[in-house]
Amino acid sequence: MKHTQFHTLTILIVSLFVFTACSKKDREPTLIVTVKDANSVPLQGAYVHVWPTDDVNSDSINDGSGVSNERMDRRGLTDSKGEIELEFPASAVLDVDVNYVLGTDTLKGHKVVKIEVIRQKDEENIFSEVVFVE
Repeated sequence: MKHTQFHTLTILIVSLFVFTACSKKDREPTLIVTVKDANSVPLQGAYVHVWPTDDVNSDSINDGSGVSNERMDRRGLTDSKGEIELEFPASAVLDVDVNYVLGTDTLKGHKVVKIEVIRQKDEENIFSEVVFVE
């Protein structure tokens, strides 16, 4: 009788472990870029260009990670909160360039960020970065 209870308990624990381990999924990264001026004021309408960091000597469309640059290249304008949300299909090191036209001047900013696909239970895989323009 004790062996039956032990086996039942063991099977239950193993099943629970397998069930929870299998519920983890790869979550593709989302990058939220917030653009601010020198006074930390968010800037609406800033042009943001995000793409995989390239080897200067390479003419290839592949960044070395097996993911083509065109699949990872994102562009757009920031919203009223100075943010733009961009989704990516893979892990990468990315260049973030920002241009903001202010009258006759163009303010610019640059940052290098790293995003990763991670295996987790949560639905979100969000990376947030702030880029200041000068």
